Amino acid sequence: MALAQDAYKMKYKGAERTYYMFIPESAKAGAPLVIYTHGYGSKTFWREDLNAAAERHGFAVCCPVGAPDTKGKAGWFVGYPSQSNMDPHEEKFFAALSDEVCRRFNLSRENVFLTGMSNGGDLCYQIIYTKPDLFRAYASVAGLTFEYAYKNKLTKPVALLEIHGDNDHTSMWGGDHENSGGWGAYIPVPLAVASIAANNRCTVMKTSSTPSKADPKRSIDITSYSGAPSGKDVILYKVEGGKHSWHDKDVDTGEIIISFFSRYVK
Repeated sequence: MALAQDAYKMKYKGAERTYYMFIPESAKAGAPLVIYTHGYGSKTFWREDLNAAAERHGFAVCCPVGAPDTKGKAGWFVGYPSQSNMDPHEEKFFAALSDEVCRRFNLSRENVFLTGMSNGGDLCYQIIYTKPDLFRAYASVAGLTFEYAYKNKLTKPVALLEIHGDNDHTSMWGGDHENSGGWGAYIPVPLAVASIAANNRCTVMKTSSTPSKADPKRSIDITSYSGAPSGKDVILYKVEGGKHSWHDKDVDTGEIIISFFSRYVK
């Protein structure tokens, strides 16, 4: 059964922006909020499994629609060549969106979390490098850290979860220093995740594996970094043979994300 979303509008810098809300009965006054950001040009503005997990854990979910680039495709500014017409300060839009949604629906402004797929996952890293304390924790699926952002200094520890396929030809596991994909040069996924763990000053690294739901012959390799003074952990799920997707056929993506966020509710 589909978990219904309602559409709302907000004004931002003279433009009308659309966002969708899912507020289950389990989300009481002052409930935590998850913002989900869709992929580049995607029409999948929300994820049913994320909504279902939010319902189980008492979270509200907001799914905004991105702004159009020079090709007319909706997305989030992370420096793609086609995004030269877009406002580069996405962190300001998301601060305004968080304020609007929490005020309008009586949710906890202290407990706002960000997750996204592909371009939406890229955005998680973008904000980690520009305004890391804007969200309580971050969860990227098939997201990337671009080299230009990586050259900036991380300023604060952040809690991060990444789920990524090692056979992803769009957001390549091993990075794309030569910019063969045309998105811009980006670093390998394990390096992107480990650099955040190092900035957190994590002292413990553990690895484990579990079989894919879709194919028990393929493994899901999990690397977790913990022991940071801030208590903010970093976790990487590598989906063996996984392509560019939300990976919900291989793992319980929505539940993994909401459970991770639940650890950081203040």
